[in-house]
Amino acid sequence: MKKVGTAVILCGGKSSRMGFDKSKIKIEGRLLIEIIGEKLEKIFNEIILVAEKEDKFENLKYKVVEDMEKNYGPAGGIYTGLKNASSKYVFFLACDMPKINIDYIKYLMNIIEDDECDGLICKKNDWIEPLHAFYSKDLIKDFKKGIEENSLVLYDIIKNSNIRYIPEEITKKYSPDLDIFVNLNYVKDLGILEEIFNK
Repeated sequence: MKKVGTAVILCGGKSSRMGFDKSKIKIEGRLLIEIIGEKLEKIFNEIILVAEKEDKFENLKYKVVEDMEKNYGPAGGIYTGLKNASSKYVFFLACDMPKINIDYIKYLMNIIEDDECDGLICKKNDWIEPLHAFYSKDLIKDFKKGIEENSLVLYDIIKNSNIRYIPEEITKKYSPDLDIFVNLNYVKDLGILEEIFNK
């Protein structure tokens, strides 16, 4: 498959529950975000890291941009990523989401080619999974408005947009346990990395 589009890894966040900066998690001496980036490189031609400072990852080959709205959580990171991406549609995930499903991402890409929506997000009943998802640059104005109104709930920001929601049943065809949405919040969660990378 031809590499196309932009993927953004959100590397901000306070990491208060983990006790240390999650963007610095390492596996056998390598940063997890570097390993994630290499997987995303298989299908994307641009990888961007959104961090609190532009010089945070000087030794990585990826473009690093400073979070334009540091106190607004993922909403600020997505806004920054959309503003800096070179493609209309941008894939987003967090630095502590180690499970990358390339086939699922390709499935979403194919939908984008046929459906001019504002985003592609998995929905579980009344709950959405806002990351491991695509957002369109057309949403920049919505995120800007949400930030100006101090609305940090992603669903509230995008609820009136033309979002295509992927049913949980479809996502499970690619990720039966929905583990693509698992993130590492506590030190005890780091054991997941051994299961993923030491098989």
